[in-house]
Amino acid sequence: MPTSTPSFGDLEYWNTRFTKEDTFEWLADFAVLEPWLKQAIAERSGCKSRPQVLHIGCGSSALSLQVRDLVDSPTQIHNVDYSDVVIERNRQRENEMLRSLGVQSEPCRWSNLDLLSVSQILDFGGPEYDVIIDKSTSDAISCAADVSVRLPYCVNAISSGRISHQTEVTVYPLDILAVHLAYLARPGCSWIVLSYSASRFSYLKDEVATEGLPRPGELWNLERHEKIEQPPDPNDTVHRPPVMHHLYVLRRTEVRLG
Repeated sequence: MPTSTPSFGDLEYWNTRFTKEDTFEWLADFAVLEPWLKQAIAERSGCKSRPQVLHIGCGSSALSLQVRDLVDSPTQIHNVDYSDVVIERNRQRENEMLRSLGVQSEPCRWSNLDLLSVSQILDFGGPEYDVIIDKSTSDAISCAADVSVRLPYCVNAISSGRISHQTEVTVYPLDILAVHLAYLARPGCSWIVLSYSASRFSYLKDEVATEGLPRPGELWNLERHEKIEQPPDPNDTVHRPPVMHHLYVLRRTEVRLG
């Protein structure tokens, strides 16, 4: 009997998984993202002395701590996840790492955050971030159920017209993610995404707008899309076709949200 698909939108699934799981790397390791992150951080260093980095859906990946080497201060890095279980474990892991190295250092920032909750996003604040790291988090969120929202949406383009009546609709979760990240991002922010999908951001081209909701394609421009070949398993003796992942670089526009 085939196993059921994991419920990636279910908090209980993630808390249960992270209670049992030590570390896990989605798609690829730090080496794949490192040059792209270095470039993005360096670009923003030119206009801001200490760019702020938001790592969404950090999970149990080692990436959260490896990014420390790319910034002047660990406090520039804000790791967030849907699961409070993994956030607490990561705090402990970082403290243990620093103690074992005998290093006196400030820790990264760690927060529990539901990226699809508008109330949590508004409480979180913004715009603050210059670089957003997304290693398969958009993939997981794309598998979640559509989000029920009230329109006009409380996060909206400042210059947009307002609809006179209120209505409730369901919206594709990646539309909501793009709007919420745009609210947290400074203009010019880089959203760097590693995904298994060759069409992860096709929705940015949608020309039909939902009245009362910002259009993600007006908030983010897709600047780069690169195919990344996954290194073969050295222990695999069977010849297999290459596995391709996809790296996207999106840029926050000047459209303001309020």
